[in-house]
Amino acid sequence: MKAITFRPMWIRLVCMVFSCLLIISCFQNLDARASGITISIPNSSFEDVGTGIPQWYTHPTYGQNTATVSSEKAYTGLNSMKMVDTSTSGSLARISEKVSITQNEEYTASVFAYIEQGSIDVWLIFYNGTTETLAWPTGVTPTLNQWTKRSITAKAPAGTTQVAVMVYSSLASVTTAYVDDVSIGQTVKNAGFEDSLSDTWIVSSGAAVSTVQKAGGTNSLKLDDSSPTTASTAESSKVKVYYGTRVGATAKIYASSGSGLSIHLLFKNDAGIVLKDAANDFTGIASQWTPVSVSATAPSGTTSVSVYLTTGATTSMVAYVDDVTLDSPIEYNLGTQIKNNPLDVAVFGKDASGNTDLMYVGSSGYPSKLVVYDARTGELLEDRDLMVAPNNTKIEAVWGMTVAADKSVYLGTANKKTMFRYLPGTVSTANGNKLITGSSLVPITLPTGMDVIWDVTAGSNGKVYGGTSTEGKAYRYDPTGGTVVLNSGLPIVNGLGFVRSIAYASDTEVYMGMGPTSNATIIRFNPTNGTQTTISPPNYGSKFVNRLDYISNGSASRVFAQLSAGPTLVLDSTTGAIASSLSDVDSRGVSMKHPSDDKVFYTKGNNLYSYDISSAAELNLGDVGGSAAGYTYLTDAGNTYLYAALKSGKILKYKLAATPTIDTTTSFVIPESVTKIRSLVKGPADNIYTSGYLLGGMGVYNPDTSKETYFKGAGQAENMTPLGNNLYLGIYPGAWIKKYDTTSTWNDTTNPSLLFQDIDDAPYKQDRPFGMLAEPSMNRLYVGSVASSGNNKGSFTVYDLSTSQQVTTINDIVYHQSVISLAYKNNKVFGGTSVYGGISSTVDATEGKVFVWNTTGANSTPVPQFVPAPGRKVISDLIVGPDGKIWGLAEGNSSGNSSHDTTADLFIIDPNNPDAAHTTVYPDKFSSIPVSWQGGKMVVGNDGNVYVSVGGKLYAVDANSANKDAVALIGAGVTLLTTDKYGDLYYVKHEINLYKYDK
Repeated sequence: MKAITFRPMWIRLVCMVFSCLLIISCFQNLDARASGITISIPNSSFEDVGTGIPQWYTHPTYGQNTATVSSEKAYTGLNSMKMVDTSTSGSLARISEKVSITQNEEYTASVFAYIEQGSIDVWLIFYNGTTETLAWPTGVTPTLNQWTKRSITAKAPAGTTQVAVMVYSSLASVTTAYVDDVSIGQTVKNAGFEDSLSDTWIVSSGAAVSTVQKAGGTNSLKLDDSSPTTASTAESSKVKVYYGTRVGATAKIYASSGSGLSIHLLFKNDAGIVLKDAANDFTGIASQWTPVSVSATAPSGTTSVSVYLTTGATTSMVAYVDDVTLDSPIEYNLGTQIKNNPLDVAVFGKDASGNTDLMYVGSSGYPSKLVVYDARTGELLEDRDLMVAPNNTKIEAVWGMTVAADKSVYLGTANKKTMFRYLPGTVSTANGNKLITGSSLVPITLPTGMDVIWDVTAGSNGKVYGGTSTEGKAYRYDPTGGTVVLNSGLPIVNGLGFVRSIAYASDTEVYMGMGPTSNATIIRFNPTNGTQTTISPPNYGSKFVNRLDYISNGSASRVFAQLSAGPTLVLDSTTGAIASSLSDVDSRGVSMKHPSDDKVFYTKGNNLYSYDISSAAELNLGDVGGSAAGYTYLTDAGNTYLYAALKSGKILKYKLAATPTIDTTTSFVIPESVTKIRSLVKGPADNIYTSGYLLGGMGVYNPDTSKETYFKGAGQAENMTPLGNNLYLGIYPGAWIKKYDTTSTWNDTTNPSLLFQDIDDAPYKQDRPFGMLAEPSMNRLYVGSVASSGNNKGSFTVYDLSTSQQVTTINDIVYHQSVISLAYKNNKVFGGTSVYGGISSTVDATEGKVFVWNTTGANSTPVPQFVPAPGRKVISDLIVGPDGKIWGLAEGNSSGNSSHDTTADLFIIDPNNPDAAHTTVYPDKFSSIPVSWQGGKMVVGNDGNVYVSVGGKLYAVDANSANKDAVALIGAGVTLLTTDKYGDLYYVKHEINLYKYDK
């Protein structure tokens, strides 16, 4: 937990009695890192809206300047309370609902504040009937323009029964600020040891208040244990807590000499009997203040909890204790972390009237978008989110687009068996702004097995054709007749699961790029009778044909085939003979043929090129500042222009004349869309890093400042691992390994930089680097990966970061399994595997394994390997546990016992004897869901517990318990997991939101 710090000191409590009696007394304000055992405050996050601020009130004595519910900023959720105090002679305050409390107990209130100017403080108002007693903090210099936590702790005066939180901007302050996530809770008395220990702490001999060392304020508690046979102890006041409540405690420790201190949570019943003693040992550095934490869940029968600190009974130690906190965890929604606005594909058409030229852009995101522009001016006319019923399920990607003869626009999308049909409306101008009215967007659901529509192409009479996966089928859609699956409903090529690209030539001639294969496969297919001919070029080795364009040119008609790992081939459409091979084409295919000659256009890098079909001549036409995603020809003032949508956000207008001109002055803007989170890790500078799904991008969250930053590009990191100032990314597709230097400016092309990519090619054929481990002792990077589509041989790669050289790559290190998790201990790398290979590959293994790689000695194949959890298919994570052993998570069920289908096992390996005989399995420890590669995650908490995200739940595992007792903290929606330097947990919910579990 991280908070704004108020150093322990005496503050004034002003008691105002409205019968005109004014009483002044003094109470303590403590360093409060959390809000104690929390008490619910209505509308604490300002998500309820209505008249004013529901369940928040003004105070008759304090200023009533403007305060409103605002969606401009929020620490979590959608809203916050915006406070605007424009007066230097008036104050501003808002007060929460009152909540019940117990007299003479201590309470902490906290708020998160984003202060643009001025200051905001949090006060406590204690109530004894109509008598108010106010507690306020000593002022601190506010941190501006970032979310910070502001807290106060005070003791409830005798006779008080209620408390409210007041958020306050003082008389002299001109303030603009946002306030969110208000909390209040009971905590231990005299947590900073500024008062007498009497009635607040129960201490043994050798324990006393001291001024020699202190984390803040004036005092601390000294534990002076000079005896090797007795301990020095201190137990806090009790705080009410009941069964099932999660409780955490933290204390700052200054170890002057010796060792052996531990912190405990003592859960007791009404009789004062200890029902559970949860403990964690202090392992911090001597002679500096270091926090030690413990957390646990209250067992049945619990009515109170206290914090207990003790030195070892068999060791000697002198230590100082300060700033003890006791609290229950709070879950914060930190919101989306990454946004993108890619130009995936563009096509051109006309509005319903036929008078306005339109440009359509497909942009992947969550949800993906169809964006409509005036093609000549770049003005945005319409922005449509792509979602499908019944629950507005979001479409993740746009793969293909085409414009049919009836002006309809069709979009092929990912994963939901859905093609969209957009019927344009009419463009008009109102109040000087262009708009389009009367348009519609209709989702069209395809038959089972056609989950992803990779490409669409326009046919005759308003028909369109599409290519799909995962069953390798193609279809024809007619607006009047519906969908017909070609080839009598069978895959186009038996055994090939992808129709990755498609191009229409005529009703009897459609070209399809198939995959995955070891050589680019192109089929000429006759939809009327189902006959087909293979015209694949030999010896090109690409798994897919990413794009096909058919260019009609009489007897010299051509098919342009853009290979996934090679050139763009120009093929004779009849014979399949290669007319040309065009290297480095990075545009989305080629343009339609020039209106008056045999040329087509495309881009390489930032340059526009032409290719003459008759002469096979290629010509560089000049720099246009970006790669093209779609083309058309338009006429202006008697001149014909090539228009192209460039990924740089410009519209290219290339004049087709004897003296051609290049015009890229017209811009267009694609609205951003949220990106799903694929991987999560604590990285350099103790920041929390997220990588985006499909589109890539990087989110960076700073736990100290709550600042969020995101960058675009770099690709989808299946996993990430830090070392020093660098973050290493395992990028899909192609198993590219990149390095992000976090001390340098992010640049999509140079930082992250590419370390290596050759495990993509034969003989390795790797695609998804889920296993990522950077190890400092030898400065090496270890990579475990999943093979490409159709292949089931995962690999293990060792890369020397000092020499920037690959040491070795072992393909199929565990027979026909993927390598998805890695951990290091005692000069050994432990690798966890999955029986599942690349998409559409054969699964012929039954149980996931752990293998062992010696980092300092020789290795021979097969490397040592064993099944750690019999009957489990996937070893989804491996870590070094708090006991120094290798902890693993095993999911999937091959045991034949269906009761294991929805559970996962925990196992612990002795790293000095890594084999099945020295592995302890804790079966069915967690809930689980089906998993192939990316499953559960584990982290070790600073409280000695192990935290596990698996099966949509977040668990805490008591590492000291004999059976590794696990309790669910969050019951649904959780994926991924990491922790920050303060021990707080981070995970993903709803696929796009980063959450913080403030322990």
